[in-house]
Amino acid sequence: MVITLTTGTGSKQFSMSKIARSFAVIFIVSILAFLIVSNWLWVKTTDNLNELEQNHQYLNGQYNELLGTQQEYQKELSQLSDVFDKVVRQRDKLALENSRIDILNDTLSALTDERDQLKVDTGGIAALKNSLSQTREERDKLQQENIKIEKINASLDQNLTALDQSLDDLERVLNFQLPASSSEDRFERLAMLTKQRLSLLNSIPNGLPIKAIRVSDGFGMRYHPIRKIRTMHKGIDYKVVTGTAVYAPADGVVTAVERRNGSGKFIKISHNFGFESSYSHLNKYMVKVGEYVHKGQKIAESGNTGKSTGPHLHYEILYLSKAIDPADFTAWNIANFEKIFTKVENVKWASLKNLYPLNQSVQR
Repeated sequence: MVITLTTGTGSKQFSMSKIARSFAVIFIVSILAFLIVSNWLWVKTTDNLNELEQNHQYLNGQYNELLGTQQEYQKELSQLSDVFDKVVRQRDKLALENSRIDILNDTLSALTDERDQLKVDTGGIAALKNSLSQTREERDKLQQENIKIEKINASLDQNLTALDQSLDDLERVLNFQLPASSSEDRFERLAMLTKQRLSLLNSIPNGLPIKAIRVSDGFGMRYHPIRKIRTMHKGIDYKVVTGTAVYAPADGVVTAVERRNGSGKFIKISHNFGFESSYSHLNKYMVKVGEYVHKGQKIAESGNTGKSTGPHLHYEILYLSKAIDPADFTAWNIANFEKIFTKVENVKWASLKNLYPLNQSVQR
């Protein structure tokens, strides 16, 4: 079958088979384009789902880590709250006893009124005697209750006095004077301040790393005992007996456990806020590289390895990889907490204000 198309320029003839083949080609090309686009969309969707799954696993890990830290802080605060809860329970018990006293006083007043009324009634002498006897019994019971309440009051006063004294002692230790307020308010503020300071003291090296016989050499320029020249001594030397325990001065992670030419057996620990500590001339290692250590943990035993004139510990503290005088940090504790922020000037303490306010004012 032939179709004739006539135009102003002439006429053309088309067969039905040729038109059918053209439509078939167009249909097949459309199907192929649809399959290619569908396959591309399916691959793209699969990649997006995989990426979302990875992000979900990462966020879940971050959440679990934050949850563990929160639970640890809640445990410390719960221990500090136990003492205050005990005082609150004793206060409630005293309030209950005072309520009982009020009831007994009302009973005694009613009995006294009844006794006065019986005096008027000459025919009720027997009843009056009986009432007076009951009154005496109630009076005796009331006196016994008063004695018990006085003992409870005395015990509660002693506990409150002891609590106030403990809070006063804690304020003196922290070198921090709070404005006059209730024991409960003081307790909450001091608990907050203590947690804040202990957190920093567990993060930055402080205290002695070893129980030494004496300090044999300090930080600064000195005459080197082996090289026989004046050189910079970047730490503190503690004279000790071989085998004396060496302790971590703060929480951190061990970054080096190795033997060095001059330092002998050597350990380095990385702490928070850019601080590091190192220990030289050791006899025995107690930790490994990558191990997390906590403040007060035994990490090594002292010795006489490397270039040394006798058993001792060479102890260094570094801030941003630069050695600083350890003496100010070995003397640092919760009692003189604020002193280091003004004495050690080559550490940028001001940048810590966003995490731990250095003026120590407790905001309500």
